[in-house]
Amino acid sequence: MFKIPDWLIYGILLAIIFANSSTQSNHEETPSPPPELGPALPNVAPSDPNVIVEIDKPTSGVGTAFAIDNNGTWLTARHVVDSCDQVGLRIHGSKFTKVKVKEISKTSDMALLTSKWKRPPLARDLRNRRHIGEQGFFLGFPQGHPGEAAGKLLGRRRMLVRGRYRSSEAILAWVETGRSKGLEGSLGGLSGGPAFDQDGEVIGLVAAESPRRGRIYTVAPRSLAELLDPLETKTSTEAMEMNNYGRRADSFRRSRRIAQVVCLVN
Repeated sequence: MFKIPDWLIYGILLAIIFANSSTQSNHEETPSPPPELGPALPNVAPSDPNVIVEIDKPTSGVGTAFAIDNNGTWLTARHVVDSCDQVGLRIHGSKFTKVKVKEISKTSDMALLTSKWKRPPLARDLRNRRHIGEQGFFLGFPQGHPGEAAGKLLGRRRMLVRGRYRSSEAILAWVETGRSKGLEGSLGGLSGGPAFDQDGEVIGLVAAESPRRGRIYTVAPRSLAELLDPLETKTSTEAMEMNNYGRRADSFRRSRRIAQVVCLVN
């Protein structure tokens, strides 16, 4: 009678064991590793691509602002409020509180507002190096209604503003990866809104968009640091992710730490 060699029996048993082990492993619900970030964002360079933005003649409009200290100081985009006869923050419905334009940056698309209406500030991280491919979140009032968008960092650009004023500044460019359900078309009205990183800290503010290319442009963290460091206030944070940034945005708007800013031109 033919006898099967012992080595062959052991080989078959080992093959069955490894096959079962592999099958079980393939069906386990293990968490996916986080996506790897790209290289650190390079320093400003003359070769950075230009983004040309045309600023129209002053008209009444809306944008977004957010609290940056406990004393009633708010931050928004320069182009939202620089030529307004009156500026207000919407508290709720048709109720507004009047604010003053305290300072307009000459080198960046930012403006400081002061109000008797005081809200807790948003946490910010303006010193850590940013990385290509990192996730960002942009909260505010696109098209005049509550909404938000998400994007991944593409790199650095230089924004050249032309029209009612002229300026040149380094900005960050993001490719849009998500937005509020039902929000289509332009993100106009989101200007001045905070840009958050995944730690839930402010790293910029929305300055411009390119709807055709799906791009969002934000003021660079370094520019904010030059304006805001003397006002910095420590506050607690919560991570921000694709599955919760809408909820976080609603929470910030309900607490009025992010508010709609209204510009009136006579």
